[in-house]
Amino acid sequence: MKIMVCNIGSSSFKFQLLDMTTETQLARGYSERVGSKDAAITYSIGDSIVLQETEPLPSHREAVQHALNFLTQSDHAVLDDLDDLDGIGFKTIQAGEKNGSLLLTDVVLQAMEDYKALAPAHNPPYLTAIYMFKEMCPQVPLVGVFEPGFHLNVPKHAKVYGTPWEWIEEYNVIQYGYHGASHRYVTHKTVEVLDLPPDDHKIITCHLGGSSSLCAFKNGISVDISMGFTPQTGLIQGTRVGDIDAFVLPYIMDKKGITLDEALTELSKNSGLKGLSGISADMRDINEAVKNGNERARLAREKFVYDIKRYVGSYIILMEGIDAITFTGGIGQHDAELRKKVLGSLTFLGLKLDDHKNENHDTTITAPDSAITGLVLETNEEIVVARETVQVIAES
Repeated sequence: MKIMVCNIGSSSFKFQLLDMTTETQLARGYSERVGSKDAAITYSIGDSIVLQETEPLPSHREAVQHALNFLTQSDHAVLDDLDDLDGIGFKTIQAGEKNGSLLLTDVVLQAMEDYKALAPAHNPPYLTAIYMFKEMCPQVPLVGVFEPGFHLNVPKHAKVYGTPWEWIEEYNVIQYGYHGASHRYVTHKTVEVLDLPPDDHKIITCHLGGSSSLCAFKNGISVDISMGFTPQTGLIQGTRVGDIDAFVLPYIMDKKGITLDEALTELSKNSGLKGLSGISADMRDINEAVKNGNERARLAREKFVYDIKRYVGSYIILMEGIDAITFTGGIGQHDAELRKKVLGSLTFLGLKLDDHKNENHDTTITAPDSAITGLVLETNEEIVVARETVQVIAES
């Protein structure tokens, strides 16, 4: 069974082609800087890179078409045509009440259109790609694995805000949570690696990168997530503000004489690590600036660590304990000093960090007699989407 998985960012297009009979990767590709004249394209067959080039990709439509040409018409083609596909899965972001893993019917696509404002960087390019695939291979089932789907079982008292009831009942203003595919993979991998009972465990997963979130996972379900109604909330992000008092908006609009749209753009494009540091949204650039004595860069990093600690602390209380804390994502997997800062706050609970293992980015980074286990795992969102796609097709 051949499943293609599509992961679309505001300026990127990733795909993976999998044989789900054996869960083997047949091909994968990544296009960066989509929308520019020098988009970077990398394609692999199996685990071997077979193409790396730079060329114009003016939009996601061109990026998708380039990938499909590679899969069906190039010297490395692995498909005779698109009808060889048994299904296409998309790591979709937001469709309001149409949540979980779903066939992308006209009703679901309209919900994605209706909720574009919640994920303006993601829903539009996803819709572009989905409409393309519907047009080019109308017989192939398309499945959306929506990011909030993993968090469907979060208790209602954790999902609601203290808004007028009408906002919740009529307009679906609730905490949705995101990064569902990553948290799904990493939580289940943590249970597997540590051989924890499937119905008796307490885990915190930290997906840390340009976009970051924490998840509290207890006894097999997500019970809380740091991202809320939109992906803008929770920890400070690369360019996103994170948690903020809503009444800052009218204040700053009045002081600066700007519109709501302009204020929201500042909060989503020029805030977070980039806004505080004044340097970059990339933690690697910030770390380099910290070494050179840049105090704003230091502040940005300290705020990021502080936010992680704040959520970790609250989740330990909400779950009434903790067995493991797992780090993933570009920052989570590669920033040993950040992990040390976070885990060092848990020594009073009996956590014992192994500095050597942590510096080497080992899978287990705590001592054998540590009361809490610290893990570093690479996430695999594509296999989660592929598995969900197979299941939805089988049940449809």
